Amino acid sequence: MRIGIDARLYGVASGTGIGRYTEELVHALGAMPIETADLEFVVFLRRDAFATFAPPNTRWSKVLAEFRPYTLTAQTQFPRVLADARVDLMHFTHFDHPLAYRGPFLTTIHDTILLDHPTTRASTLGPIKFWTKYLAYRSVIRDAVRRSMRVLTPSRAVKDDLVRRFRVLPEQVIAAHLGVNHAAPPPPSAQQNRTAADAPPLPNRPFVLYVGNAYPHKNLAWLVRVWPNIAEAEDGLLLVLVGREDDFYHTLRTHVDTRTPIVFMGPCGDEALQWLYQHATAYVSPSLAEGFDLPTLEAAAKGIPVVATKIPVHTEILGDGAHFFPPGDGEALHHAIRELRTHHELRDILIRHGRARAQQYSWSSCATETLRAYREALALRFPS
Repeated sequence: MRIGIDARLYGVASGTGIGRYTEELVHALGAMPIETADLEFVVFLRRDAFATFAPPNTRWSKVLAEFRPYTLTAQTQFPRVLADARVDLMHFTHFDHPLAYRGPFLTTIHDTILLDHPTTRASTLGPIKFWTKYLAYRSVIRDAVRRSMRVLTPSRAVKDDLVRRFRVLPEQVIAAHLGVNHAAPPPPSAQQNRTAADAPPLPNRPFVLYVGNAYPHKNLAWLVRVWPNIAEAEDGLLLVLVGREDDFYHTLRTHVDTRTPIVFMGPCGDEALQWLYQHATAYVSPSLAEGFDLPTLEAAAKGIPVVATKIPVHTEILGDGAHFFPPGDGEALHHAIRELRTHHELRDILIRHGRARAQQYSWSSCATETLRAYREALALRFPS
């Protein structure tokens, strides 16, 4: 049986969480030669990733698919490439599948955030183009859920939402939790001291960390509004924001007074990011909605006490490994941070529980659940 994997967003270089998910999933499936011995995999990649991707064994192959997602050419020309590959089952790793494709497929739906938060602030497009694309988004995601032989989600929270919203049977949707790479951190060294030459250029005082994008549902605009009051009450406690520079971060930066104790780090290299993880007082996730929130779980895995909004996916994934506060409640956020700074026993408990929660999630488990979805879909197509 031949399984195709849509990897047009493959890799962290794509700047998307979907790219990270696709890369990790492909690697994890490739590391399961016994479990997948009866399967062949065809990976569809855009030019840059196609040049560097090395199939893990002879049952894996790659096909050039230079079709940017969310474009007309992807809708009209990608189906021909898929048909030529003659796969028995296609896995679209994102809802943006070609509507004209008529082969059997399954889809990963990472979240339904745009359905709940349709705002032009979530796009750099003008209002007319945004709402046109939004209507197309609704049509494509509905078609993906309706026609997929199985739907994969990164969490039970997203699964439950799809079942409720689109009235699909629960057994048609499989929650395949994302994973954390559990490699041991490098030992402390001189390079990791606050005086090291490669340490980030920060004032020498405690800071709270956030890593990720600045899309509206991340609620960073609210966070930077309430931070001055928190910082004033907490002796100038810094807020450090790490993320790829884009229009969303640029807009956010223009609304922050330069005297406010907020540092926009931009993107960070591995060494600088590791330093930030090791020295942060806490990690904060003020999101209004998430599909999984991998950066927050990774922070917990690195031993940072996490303060996160009490939303379904956070309580599911983080469990007792985080201090929760209601979304948009600045006083509750301040109270949580104050408790972490003053109650060392609570801090130690959250660190320990956060690490334990992170240990429950691995990319091999994600691949195992994905493989189960493949086999269920193939069994429907080729009943014995």
